[in-house]
Amino acid sequence: MKAGTQYNDFVGTAAADISDYLGSTFGNSLKSLGEYFKLNLERFKVVGVSIHGSEDHYISLICVDNIKSNTEKEYITSISIDVNEDKDFLSFLFKTLHVVLYSRHDNQYSILKCDEEANYEDYHEVIVD
Repeated sequence: MKAGTQYNDFVGTAAADISDYLGSTFGNSLKSLGEYFKLNLERFKVVGVSIHGSEDHYISLICVDNIKSNTEKEYITSISIDVNEDKDFLSFLFKTLHVVLYSRHDNQYSILKCDEEANYEDYHEVIVD
């Protein structure tokens, strides 16, 4: 599964460090997210996570359904979880979340590394009203 929006104006990559708050018996794994959300881990194997939205958020656990799977095909289910009540869910689930986006047609800059890291103020005058 790949991330997508209606127009995919920007595309990129993401990386995250799992939060220390989860206190999982499974360590730093996707299975610990399933444990936190009390997913039936005998039936479902968590293989991914999807976070969607900008104002209203939802999270989905991407899972192999062990009951619907067979020897020929793993049956993949995206299980949505309502997190709109908890506006701090990202900081609770992830210690660090890093998203990098580029123009959807870019084949040049997305493969490069930055030569320098700078602050906005290093190159722009800060005007105080």
